[in-house]
Amino acid sequence: MDQPQGDHFVSDDFDVTDAIYHLKLSLKDHRWKLSLEDHLYLILASTSVLLLTPDILPNELQPFFEHKNWATVSMAIENIYKIQQPPTPIGTLTSLLSIIDDMIRLKLDRDVTSAKLQTLQLPKYEKKFAKAVATFVNKLPPVSLDEDINEAELCSRYVDPFLSSLFDDPNQGIYLRWTNQSTLEAKQLCSNMRPDISITKTLGRKWIGSLGYGEAKPAARENDHYLVCEDLIKVVIFCKNSLDEQLMDGVLGIHIVGRTIRFYVLVLPAVTTYVMYLLAEIKVPDSIQGLPGFITELPSVLKILHVFDTVCVSSDIPDIIAIRRAPTLSSKEFQQIISESKSRKRSCHLHRRHTGFSRRSLPQILVVRIDHPGFSFFFASNSNTNFSISLLPFCQI
Repeated sequence: MDQPQGDHFVSDDFDVTDAIYHLKLSLKDHRWKLSLEDHLYLILASTSVLLLTPDILPNELQPFFEHKNWATVSMAIENIYKIQQPPTPIGTLTSLLSIIDDMIRLKLDRDVTSAKLQTLQLPKYEKKFAKAVATFVNKLPPVSLDEDINEAELCSRYVDPFLSSLFDDPNQGIYLRWTNQSTLEAKQLCSNMRPDISITKTLGRKWIGSLGYGEAKPAARENDHYLVCEDLIKVVIFCKNSLDEQLMDGVLGIHIVGRTIRFYVLVLPAVTTYVMYLLAEIKVPDSIQGLPGFITELPSVLKILHVFDTVCVSSDIPDIIAIRRAPTLSSKEFQQIISESKSRKRSCHLHRRHTGFSRRSLPQILVVRIDHPGFSFFFASNSNTNFSISLLPFCQI
């Protein structure tokens, strides 16, 4: 295996491209096939992809990355692609919460609540989020159900209302599709891999390319760490093939387990150096009672939408992207690396949910409603602004 030639991804004198190269070389030190649950990051590196989860440095990468390197690499990707957590729009947050609170207190029915949410005068991305909340108002049960949810109902009732509101935009020729069909790139590569979700762009009457891919599994399978990791590898391969074929700056990856959705963006900042960067982890609500907590995810959603619009686009430097590309391992080559043995006792970094994240990546927002005769007041605090407190008088009751 030859060392990569060309532009390397270097952050604070740390050569990320070289680190991924040595990570690949370490595969030769393993006499046996690798367990997928224990070696997810190494297996992805075998096809030149670094799974970058800010603030979580897995044990298997520590011989190649120090904690300070991991932090600077995350910041470098954020700077290159302008991935930043936006300020929390407190006014929008309190408007949404007030409307939902009135519905929960039976002052508004679902139809009126949905109409009020969709007629709020908001900026583009915030309006998309309000649309998602309005769709949940019409779809969610009043309280969470005890029954296990199968994959079809998970997608139709809980996940699709959220994702379609954010990404489905027929006026712009962009469609979020639950296809389970071979991708455009897979057909050209004679592969039979099929994503659950494809965000596809049209030109006239034809599909011309894909901006994102996703895989979904019901909560009943979340302890099957092998299957969860396998789904993420599929998402990575779909995104990588799409970026390589269409010469894009980035491709959105969506990994769904139960009601927890992880959003990634795959980028190619240097030669043979693909980075699958975790943008956010969001848990969609399972009932109307869960909507207030979900609404506080607004800042993360704004970040995801900004990245989708600005990074998941055709590159302005297609010739350079073409030079940077690296071949994707075939299914047969992956089978030579990955052991077929499974064990639910094996740990998995993807199973850790929110633990391990710092305040830098997950905003802490507290909104409290206080009722006075004739008025309601909202106190809102945001950890990203040093917990400054705002008193926001809202609407007359």
